[in-house]
Amino acid sequence: MKPYWNFPAATGGLINSINNAGLETFRGNALESLTREICQNSIDAVKNPSEPVVVEFKSFSIDTDEFPNRHQFLETLKKCKKTWRGRNPKTEDFIENALAILKKDKMNFLRISDFNTKGLEGADTAEIGTPWSSLVREAGSSNKGESSGGSFGIGKSAPFLNSNLRTLFYSSLDISGFESYIGVANIMSFKINKDEITVGNGYFTDNDKSTAINEQLHLDPTFTRNESGTDIYVSAFEPVVYDWEVEIKKSVLFNFFITVYQQKLIVKINDFEINHENIASLIAELEDNEENTILKNYFEALTSNKTIKIAYPAKQYKGIEFDEGEATLYLINGEDLNRRVLMTRKTGMRIFEQKNISGTISFTGILMITGNNMNYIFKEMENPAHNEWSHERYEKNPNLAKKVYADLRKFIREAVKKEFQEKITDKMDAVGVSDFLPKKSLINGTDTKKTESLTSTIKEIVSKEKKQEKVKIHKPTGEEPEEIEKQLAGEYGIVQDGEYGGNGFGTHANGGTDGAGTTEPGGINQLDKNKDGEISHQKDRKPSKKPIEINQRYICTNKTDGKYRFFISPKKSLSNVRLVFSVLGEQNNFALPIKSATVIDSDISIEEISGNTVYLTSTKNKKIFTLDIEVNYPTYCVMEVVLYEN
Repeated sequence: MKPYWNFPAATGGLINSINNAGLETFRGNALESLTREICQNSIDAVKNPSEPVVVEFKSFSIDTDEFPNRHQFLETLKKCKKTWRGRNPKTEDFIENALAILKKDKMNFLRISDFNTKGLEGADTAEIGTPWSSLVREAGSSNKGESSGGSFGIGKSAPFLNSNLRTLFYSSLDISGFESYIGVANIMSFKINKDEITVGNGYFTDNDKSTAINEQLHLDPTFTRNESGTDIYVSAFEPVVYDWEVEIKKSVLFNFFITVYQQKLIVKINDFEINHENIASLIAELEDNEENTILKNYFEALTSNKTIKIAYPAKQYKGIEFDEGEATLYLINGEDLNRRVLMTRKTGMRIFEQKNISGTISFTGILMITGNNMNYIFKEMENPAHNEWSHERYEKNPNLAKKVYADLRKFIREAVKKEFQEKITDKMDAVGVSDFLPKKSLINGTDTKKTESLTSTIKEIVSKEKKQEKVKIHKPTGEEPEEIEKQLAGEYGIVQDGEYGGNGFGTHANGGTDGAGTTEPGGINQLDKNKDGEISHQKDRKPSKKPIEINQRYICTNKTDGKYRFFISPKKSLSNVRLVFSVLGEQNNFALPIKSATVIDSDISIEEISGNTVYLTSTKNKKIFTLDIEVNYPTYCVMEVVLYEN
C-alpha cells in the first residue's frame, strides 16, 4: 500500500490540543534540551562500548513538495483549523503557522544521526517494550536498563519542540539488518466527521496499524546509511536563535565534556566536530564570563594531575548495596573556585551542581556515579528534565532513597574538609581564606609564627590617625536567608535551635578559653545625635559589659573592599543589642572601624553604627542572622565580634 498519514480515531477517548505536557518539560531552551536528550539516548544505545558513539547534527533543505504526502498533511491541518476555530488561540496560531510553512517553496530540515549504536530494534514486530515501540508508539514509557541515562520516556518529546510542524521522521538500520522508517506528527485532535475525532497523533505509515515501513527514508540527498543506527529528521527546523550551531556546541561542551573527554562520544555539527582531542582547547577558548569559568574549573578537576580522586565506600542498605568505587569524587582546590560539586551518572551528562558544601574552602569537584546499583537508585530519583534528584521519586522506598542521598552528600562534605581544611588553615595568613574564628592559640599568643607579622601590620595602621568616613546603612538585598541557613547547617552544623557548632562559649572578660570574646570593655557613652542643645541633652548609654553567648562564623567576601559576612546565632531572646568588632593581635586587640553594615533579615534592623560598634534591634531568640560589613582595614585580618545587650 502507498504510504499515507494515519490519524487514529479517539473513539470516546482523550481529546488533545497543541499543548503537550512532555513538550512543556523542555520548553525554555529547545536546542539544549534536544542536544541533551539525543546524546544521552544515543549513548544508552551504544553497540560497541570500547568505541565512541558518534552523533551528527546536519541541516539541509528540500523542496516542500518532497515532504512526505504534503497534500494530505495540508488537508489535515485544514480540518484542525475548522475543529478548533474560536476554541483555543494557541492551537489556532500553530495551525496558521504550519499552513504557511507548507505553502512555501522550500522547507528546512535537521537530520540527527547516530553511529556505533544498535538502531531501532523491534521495528519489524512493533512489540510493546521494544526500543522502536517505546520511541514511536508508547507514551511515558522507557525500556532502558539500569545503567542507562533516562527512564521516563519523556525525553523523546524534545525533538518535537524544534519542529514548527511538530513532525518527525524516524529512519533506522538495526543490528539485525532490518530497515525501517515512520513519520510521527504530534499535533492536535480534529474531527474526521460529525461523530469521530482523532487522538491527535498521526503516523506516516503504509497500514492502519501504524507500523514501520520496511525501508530507509532518504530525505537528505547527501546522506546514505550503511551501518546500524538511527536517523531523526526534524521537519520545519527554524530555531529562534540565529546561530543554532553555536547553541548545540555550547550544550555539548557544558553537558557532555566528561563523556567526550573519556572518548565515549563524538559530536558533529554540520562540518564541525567535537572530540577528545580538541575539547580541551574548545573549553579554554571560551570567553571568561562566570558561566564559562565554572566549566573551566570542572574541566580542570577532571584533567589535572593535582586532582584528588576518592572512591565512594561500600554501603549496604535494606534491599540494596553498593560496592566500593561505584562512585568517584574528583576534587581540586585553589583560589576563586566555585565551592560546588558537579553531579553526574553513568552517561557522564551534567545533572546539577551540589551546593552548600563549604563556604570557607575554595574548591571544585565532580561526582561520577558509574556502578550499576548506585546508578539505578539515583536514576529513579531523577526528574524528567534530568537536572535534579529527589528521594520522593524513588517510589519503592522513599525513606531508603533519602538515607542513600544523605549519605552521599555527607561523603562529599567530609571528603572536602578532610582533604583541604588543614591545607587551607596552613595558608590562612597568606591568603586570608581560612581560620574564620580566633583560635585559643592566637588569643594566648602561643602561635607566634602565625601572629607576628599580623601584629606588626596592625600596630602600624592603627597608630595613624584617620578621618572618620561617613557611615552607610544598606537595606538587605540579594542573598536569601534560607540559602545561608542551609549552608550553615550543612557545613558547620549551626541550626536555628542552636544545638550544634559555633563558638562563643566561656567567660569572655577574664580570658575565656573556649569563647570568641576577650577583654572588650563593652562600649562607651554616646551623645544622642538626634537632640539639639547644650551638654545637658547628652544621652548616656548604659550598656551591659557581660557578653551574650552566641554561635558565629565569618568569611571574607571581598578583600579589596574590606567586606566580610558574619553568621550569628544568639542563645537568648534579645531586643536591643550591640556588636563590637576588633582585630586580634598577639598581645592586644584593636578596635576595627566599621564603614557600613547590612543585615540580611527583615526582622532585624540597624539602629546605629559608631566606630567599631553596630547597634541592632529586634533580634529573635536563637534566630540565625547574617550581617554584611565593610571595614576600614586594607588587608585580611583575624577578627572577633562580641555581642552585648544594651
